[in-house]
Amino acid sequence: MKKIIVLTGMPGSGKSTAAVEFLKLGIPVIGMGDAVRKEMRRKGIEINNKSIRMFSKKMTSKHGKKYVINLVKNELLDIFKTHNIVVLDGARRMSEVEEVEKEGYKPIILGIITDKQLRFKRIVNRKNESDFSSYNEFKWREKLELSYGIADVIASADYYIDNSSSKSVFITSLKKFLSKVRSLK
Repeated sequence: MKKIIVLTGMPGSGKSTAAVEFLKLGIPVIGMGDAVRKEMRRKGIEINNKSIRMFSKKMTSKHGKKYVINLVKNELLDIFKTHNIVVLDGARRMSEVEEVEKEGYKPIILGIITDKQLRFKRIVNRKNESDFSSYNEFKWREKLELSYGIADVIASADYYIDNSSSKSVFITSLKKFLSKVRSLK
């Protein structure tokens, strides 16, 4: 049976760390945020925290809430030609999960949960092109993510992993989760 692990969580929760670990374990990962940034580069749009959010908002207003999942859907289906499990990193809307279901797959939603202050600290320290450095910007992004409906996706998770401890504890939890997923019929 083909399985889609849908990673969700608030910014800084550890989704990207989880994605890297899944890749190390031989599981292909499709990053929804990567697809948005790729589309922005293709259109010659500068990439920063606010421009990514505004671009996504504009495109979903123009093309519907399935805009981002539609950017990656063909890639997802292609991966299933050679793999039985794929990770979809960064679902923010239930419509994205529902679109996967419409393709005939039962997504397994993994919610990554982390304390808010720890998430802010991680984001400030990682310095990605889409990140920010002030707490006000952090709160702005939190509010925007919540407006997308990410809380509904997190609340719908089939499994949760708390990533408030060490990286090694988190990785161990991810491996246990993957073992469960592999055993599902």
